[in-house]
Amino acid sequence: MRFKYRPSKHKRKEFAQKMQDPSFREEYEKRKRQKEEKKSASSKFDYETAGGYYIPTKHQYKSAIELLQNEDKLTQDQKSACNMVIYGFSTSSKVSHDNIHIVNDLRRKSFL
Repeated sequence: MRFKYRPSKHKRKEFAQKMQDPSFREEYEKRKRQKEEKKSASSKFDYETAGGYYIPTKHQYKSAIELLQNEDKLTQDQKSACNMVIYGFSTSSKVSHDNIHIVNDLRRKSFL
């Protein structure tokens, strides 16, 4: 079994303080994105067809309606995802997992 690195309490606190600096945070996010892109580029996983189609739940439907009330803060893709989730729940039709995932992420972020 491999050893998994876990930073000490001091290192976690130090990192949290560094993340308060906008320039450090931006560079960190950029490196993280580049690492993810490099990983997915060499992967054989088919990202285009992954996820599937599902009927949204009542909680996702309610969250999408609440999110659209503050639509000036949402991007066009996020608005579209909310509308698709509302449509899918209202008509009991399947919606792409990507749209449901966007609504779930927005819902989680709004609770923070």
